[in-house]
Amino acid sequence: MLQLGVADVAASKRFYVDRGFAATKSFGGKYVEFAAPSSPVKLSLYKRRALAKVAGVSPEGTGSHRLVIGSDAGPFTDPDGFVWKVAST
Repeated sequence: MLQLGVADVAASKRFYVDRGFAATKSFGGKYVEFAAPSSPVKLSLYKRRALAKVAGVSPEGTGSHRLVIGSDAGPFTDPDGFVWKVAST
């Protein structure tokens, strides 16, 4: 499970759905999970502050916002600044 903390779960859900991700679980503006039929890794979005509290870290964060995927989806940046890049083959 790859769980991202986002500012607005509903807006981020729309962003990922518009890119072909299928939401399999959704709990209002608090949490959403996407199916990944071609991958063993699932993507989920959770309110940033709530996820930070669970993880015991600052909601502002200091880590990388770059992710690398093995896909033909092409590179993109989501509403929270997560930069998705395609792994070179």
